[in-house]
Amino acid sequence: MALSDFTPTRVQRRAFSAPAVITDRLVLCLSIAALESLAVFALFGIAALSYHVVVLHQTVATFDSALYVTYGALGAAIYAGFAAYSASGLLEIAMTPERVFRQVLSACTTSVALVLLAAFLVGQVEDFSRASLTLGYLASLPVMSLLRLRLHGAIANRISQGQLSYESVGIIGTRQAVSGFLGRADVKLQGHRVESALYLEEAQDAGGEIDAVVVTEFAKTLLKGGTDQIILVGDISELDKFAPILTELRRYALNLLFAPSLNDKTLKFIDVITFGPNNVLRFVRPPMNESSVLLKRTMDLVLAAIGLFVLMPLFALVALAIKLETRGPVLYRQARRGFNGEPFLIWKFRSMRVTESGYAMQQAQRNDPRITRVGRILRQTSIDELPQLVNVVLGQMSLVGPRPHAISHDDELSRELDVYAHRHRVRPGITGWAQVNGFRGETSQRAQLEGRVEHDLHYIENWSLLFDFWILVLTVFSPMARSNAR
Repeated sequence: MALSDFTPTRVQRRAFSAPAVITDRLVLCLSIAALESLAVFALFGIAALSYHVVVLHQTVATFDSALYVTYGALGAAIYAGFAAYSASGLLEIAMTPERVFRQVLSACTTSVALVLLAAFLVGQVEDFSRASLTLGYLASLPVMSLLRLRLHGAIANRISQGQLSYESVGIIGTRQAVSGFLGRADVKLQGHRVESALYLEEAQDAGGEIDAVVVTEFAKTLLKGGTDQIILVGDISELDKFAPILTELRRYALNLLFAPSLNDKTLKFIDVITFGPNNVLRFVRPPMNESSVLLKRTMDLVLAAIGLFVLMPLFALVALAIKLETRGPVLYRQARRGFNGEPFLIWKFRSMRVTESGYAMQQAQRNDPRITRVGRILRQTSIDELPQLVNVVLGQMSLVGPRPHAISHDDELSRELDVYAHRHRVRPGITGWAQVNGFRGETSQRAQLEGRVEHDLHYIENWSLLFDFWILVLTVFSPMARSNAR
């Protein structure tokens, strides 16, 4: 039923172009879960059959397929629940490799544990081959992580191109507010489609008040069409004017959202929290809670102390090489800006013929004549950064975090990019997500600066201990971590 069928003069249906494929969020999540669970079922089945045939020299006929099919199906069903839950946050949560691996690890571990528990309860746990289960479990971690990354990536790509929509919404507000809201972003490129809009100018009675009948009929029509989300758009100072609308809509199973009309596109609300008897909007929060800070600091201290002890012989050899090539100090300290913008002195092996303070300096460039022969090797291998383990122990730096820049560069880059200073919300690191993705060295081009900042902010917003370990591994083994070295 079109809205004009019951309110011909006061409510207008807005025409919105629909993407090529329209589906429901639940259908999308279940489809992804079904594909992943089939892959898990096949993976464990192949692992079990291969082990029994190749290692135990059984034939396919003597392989207890009924046992493995039964419990494999149970495990796949349990895994499907985790996969569906993960898919539900496809667009709300960034699917980083680290996050996906953590999700797959949790799902596979829980599935195997519950399957073994079920087999134990019915007295069949001894019928399983522990080796085949272990093989299937270990194989599933990388295979399912890669599959989920590819699957979610393909879906997200289709959504971003407007080829797939999974969620419909209705909008209530003035014509100007609704137009502004839709003009700020093409919502279909985020997987949403706007079914209809109720304009407040045409939803008023003769006395200028909101007509309850119009509002309720609008909500009923959306619900009949399968839409359970309504976005109220308006000036935040006029929020009280939406109270009559909320009163009418509370009787329905609706998800009611409010989008304030803002001219500043960079201003974002995170959530609403209670402050005494009041509700307050939160714009920014610390990237890590107290327990996360303690966990990260503990890891830094332990690994930095071990690193300093183990690397002492290397430090001695580097010091000797520097001394043999040029006169001057082996180590030098340079002013950098760190946590909350506070300056500190960073420790480095000297790789140049100069030792600049950090307050006024020239950034290193490719084939920079100031770099010594030993220094070039140190910089390409990142050995010149290892003395910063002392900064980590002192609490000025972390093993992983945004790389700190000299004070003069930091001031200049802050003027270049507004969000650059947001990197100071965590301790700077010896290595970071930007560096292992190739964003290292000079930032003479804006694309280099934006790429580095984008990766640094992604790290801050998605921090976890496993993410830190992954970056440390990439720092050692990935060629990208040494690209663009000067």
